[in-house]
Amino acid sequence: MIHKTEKLDWSKSFMYNIHQTHFLVEKHLEQKLSAAKGISFSQFMVLLGLHCKKAPSQTAIAEFLYLTEATVSRHMNTFTKLGYVTRKEDPDNRRKHILTLTPKGTRAFESAQKIIEHELKNIFEVIPLNERTHITSAFEKVIKKLLPK
Repeated sequence: MIHKTEKLDWSKSFMYNIHQTHFLVEKHLEQKLSAAKGISFSQFMVLLGLHCKKAPSQTAIAEFLYLTEATVSRHMNTFTKLGYVTRKEDPDNRRKHILTLTPKGTRAFESAQKIIEHELKNIFEVIPLNERTHITSAFEKVIKKLLPK
């Protein structure tokens, strides 16, 4: 359902469109991943964090993805049971764990990533490449402004 936003001022309309787009894209990806791989989009994002950060701690993944450590910990418990992740105690800090994707976890990530890439390409192909490039550049500027210095 498309909502009329003409009566809202530009900033509210703009933010609503960002919110609605994010929500609908994430919901779509969640459905595709769940049907094909039995994992959630949130779980995929944590796998992405594990993939991008070599031998990270839960804290590093939480910071990378702007999640709470409790959320990452819950996903790690699930991933450990599924055989996607191994945890080793950090020798420098016994309260922290070093996390490593297993070969099974790597395969799950790579397979889910292909689904995500295919679906995102399909969703965003309605926006010409030059416009996507411009939008990406604009959001990078906003992110840079909002990140701590």
